[in-house]
Amino acid sequence: MSATQFAPAGIGPLQAHRNPAWHTLMMLLPLLVGAVIALSPAPPGLAQHAWYYFAIFAAVITGLVVEPIPAAAVGLVGVTTAAVLARFVLFEPAQVARADFNLTSAAVNWALLGFANSTVWLIFAAFIFSLGYEKTGLGKRISLLLVSWLGGRTLSLGYAVAFADAILAPFTPSNTARSGGSVFPVIKQMPALYDSLPNDPSARRIGGYLMWTALATTCVTSSMFLTGVAPNLLALALIRTTLHVNVTWSGWFLGFLPVGVILLFGTPWLAYKLYPPELKFSPEVPVWARQELHKLGPLSRREIVLAGLVLCALAMWVFGGDVVDATTAALVVVCGLVVTRTVGWDDLLANKPAWNTLIWFGTLVTLASGLAQVGMVKWLAGLLSGALVHLPVAAALVALVAAFFLLHYLFASLTAHTTALLPTMLVIAAAIPGMNVLAAALALSMTLGLMGIITPYATGPGPIYAGSGYLPAKDFWRLGAIFGGISLVVFLGVGVPWLLWLE
Repeated sequence: MSATQFAPAGIGPLQAHRNPAWHTLMMLLPLLVGAVIALSPAPPGLAQHAWYYFAIFAAVITGLVVEPIPAAAVGLVGVTTAAVLARFVLFEPAQVARADFNLTSAAVNWALLGFANSTVWLIFAAFIFSLGYEKTGLGKRISLLLVSWLGGRTLSLGYAVAFADAILAPFTPSNTARSGGSVFPVIKQMPALYDSLPNDPSARRIGGYLMWTALATTCVTSSMFLTGVAPNLLALALIRTTLHVNVTWSGWFLGFLPVGVILLFGTPWLAYKLYPPELKFSPEVPVWARQELHKLGPLSRREIVLAGLVLCALAMWVFGGDVVDATTAALVVVCGLVVTRTVGWDDLLANKPAWNTLIWFGTLVTLASGLAQVGMVKWLAGLLSGALVHLPVAAALVALVAAFFLLHYLFASLTAHTTALLPTMLVIAAAIPGMNVLAAALALSMTLGLMGIITPYATGPGPIYAGSGYLPAKDFWRLGAIFGGISLVVFLGVGVPWLLWLE
């Protein structure tokens, strides 16, 4: 993925690489965006250092869209810039002036904060799982099996991917573990069976469709089930603390059911129409797949070991939540893969997508956390509160949910978004005369999974699929906006009225 994807009409990939003027424009655009914001007056009520920090953040987001250099490098440059300028962008002048404040150590500790995030390492582990499926041949075997059943129609494969995630979702409270660690390693092997290769024009043959369907589906199932993603449980705890009410698993499921049914069954079809695969029918492929399965013979020892380790991970993700963290469980399996030589250590070190994504997402988590640290999130919530209290109840609720959803563009973690914004949004909802606060709280919370589709960094599985080589950056951002908009419209048009009627 590079700036060549954004080349103007008439400039192909190779020509764009040779066009210095175009590359220079892409290099300058993030700097221009950051400079324009930094040189503009800070909005009333927002500290100057927070406005400078937002300028850096906006420049990074622009860089991620146009990619003059690789995305991970954009994130690294952004974090490093903020750390170097920490005196002016991260910390208040009064804080820097304190005798007991060590600016240099505080800046570097902040810069490395994202690499202590458990989701970042769970994403990394998912890539190693995928490597295991590839090295042992188990991923190819499972893919051939699915293709032999459903591979004659691309749309059927899309629904198979969607329903596989939906089956796992109620039992796996981590969409990164579920989609990145269980679904992605299998479907990654499928496109090659159709001569659809990553980082290649053939990616659109079928690979792009399957990858997008998998990501879009896991965002739906993350909202559909209370246990579909961990921030749902955090949101419920905040609702319980704030409103002193309890919401059951079945109550959550019933509240989201109309939206869930529409989006779960509609997502593979929408992806088929809006990001159509070039190959739609291939009746000869299932016959070929059955022949290839026969040639593979029985399971090898390495395949059996991998299957056993993956089942252990799944068991820990489903049943071990009170004993072992999802990331710890994944790292245990990674260690098992290395110790049993199912994956060689050199193979792990050579897995560039894994390390690239580790740096990319680690830096983005840090950058997103800085928005809360400098007070940007609190300032935005204050603006929203003042704008909504005078609106009619229905309009205020729609605006509140839409704002909560769209503000996720500023976050690289659903948990961080929930922690930073949901309590404030609940206070705003309670201040609106006539508002059904419980319905508003559920409406806000049930969008957490859905909002994971809007950016490549919006939820844990996002960087995994973005790094697959099948979803160019320009396609990801465009599809994220389209599917995010569709999900939000369906939720506001169907889900909110349903919740108000239930409550």
